[in-house]
Amino acid sequence: MDRLTTVTQVYDAIQGAKAGASAFCTNFFPAHGKVQGWIDHGELLGELRGRSAFFLRKDRDFWHLYFCASNVAALQREITAFPGLKTERVAVDLVGSEAVLGELLNVVESAGFRRYARLLRLARPNQPGQPQPSADGTEVLCAEKTDCQAIMDLLECSFDRYADQLPMLYEIEAAIAARQVLAIKCEGALAALLFFESQGFTSTVRYWVVAERFRSHRFGSTLMRHYFAAQSAVRRFILWVTADNENAVLKYRHYGYAPDGLMDHVLVNWLVHP
Repeated sequence: MDRLTTVTQVYDAIQGAKAGASAFCTNFFPAHGKVQGWIDHGELLGELRGRSAFFLRKDRDFWHLYFCASNVAALQREITAFPGLKTERVAVDLVGSEAVLGELLNVVESAGFRRYARLLRLARPNQPGQPQPSADGTEVLCAEKTDCQAIMDLLECSFDRYADQLPMLYEIEAAIAARQVLAIKCEGALAALLFFESQGFTSTVRYWVVAERFRSHRFGSTLMRHYFAAQSAVRRFILWVTADNENAVLKYRHYGYAPDGLMDHVLVNWLVHP
């Protein structure tokens, strides 16, 4: 595969797979700014194989696989012969409603992947009477650039790198610059954070976590209430959560989130071990 150097190369490859497609299928929904970041940091490879385009994005010690194919048959033909799957750790996400993902799951599993995690998307409308900021005196700050490594450390010890799309250090820096990482500090340490992305009238919670030794202080509730109050112009809040993490699902439901029908099946190849 070739290292990609421009966003135009990405969109040209996608159009090459789309041209004359009878039943286009993909797991790649690129946002220009995010793709540009991957390219700037040398993380993105791409290749057009027959009527299918494949992309690999480097993430720590493994790769994310993205595909665009003219139809499922073309995808099955090309992904089965894809050379990187035999030599590198690879994860692939399949996003959609449960009813329409069955055929894609079968194709990807036939190429040597196994199911690793299943995520639910939860949504919450912005509504009158939403939770107000906590009055307990806990200070919520916007994280600073000097917090980057502490944020990375907390995320990496709290989330699954294969399933949870953890940010790279430069992505944390960009989120901090955009004032999209809320933090609580206690005893000189990063005690809790809420990392989000707001675009237009939609806001996505990417990570919400309290460090283990501070979990009796209700910092998580303080952050969530502050977040809702600060995003008063948002009409819709969304997030992804691991389906079998019942504790997390219950916490989000407490704040008005509910499943909206979209799923993310994460599959990994045989080189990824539990």
